Amino acid sequence: MNATRLLIDGEAARLLRMPLKRLQRLAKAGDIPHVLLPDDEIRFDPDDLREWVESRKQPCKAEAVPA
Repeated sequence: MNATRLLIDGEAARLLRMPLKRLQRLAKAGDIPHVLLPDDEIRFDPDDLREWVESRKQPCKAEAVPA
């Protein structure tokens, strides 16, 4: 990890534009990268979140592209 500031869950949810509860469920299930601190506090590295988004991108289907 570089000198990037870690985000709390509300900040990460806003960055991803998703409901806080969904982000918390994804983190608890281990489906989104996060940092687990003492006392089960969770933080998010914005660089990891950007990579996670990139890894989930789907190609556009040819028939969905307007002519």
